[in-house]
Amino acid sequence: MVPTQHLLELLQNATPLPEILQQIPDLDFLSYLQALMESKKLKRNEIIAKTNIQRNYAYQIFDGSKHPGRDKVLQIAIAMQLDLHQTNNLLALSNNGSLYAKVKQDAILIYAIHHHYDLMKTNELLDAHGLAVLD
Repeated sequence: MVPTQHLLELLQNATPLPEILQQIPDLDFLSYLQALMESKKLKRNEIIAKTNIQRNYAYQIFDGSKHPGRDKVLQIAIAMQLDLHQTNNLLALSNNGSLYAKVKQDAILIYAIHHHYDLMKTNELLDAHGLAVLD
């Protein structure tokens, strides 16, 4: 896979667009999620057990029949112990934006991700600051 920085450099230079597009893989939420699971050697049931997502709904997310909202994607990312870059990629690929440090809830989530908090500890931190928990 071509590094993102290299693609950005190509896009900013005089490289013809068709040549650049040939280097970009077809990437979607489900394929990225599966690639992360493989690289971390995680199984669906292990991830689901660490979330507050109803089991049937979670399996539908993992098989692509349901499109997850932001909270569900964040729960999965936290359960998988993803870093901020991977979490933001997963959010972006699910059309749920990305975490932004100038938003208090997002700042807390970034802090929790960086410090490898589990979902329970992350929700306790959000609640302690009067913010909505991931549900």
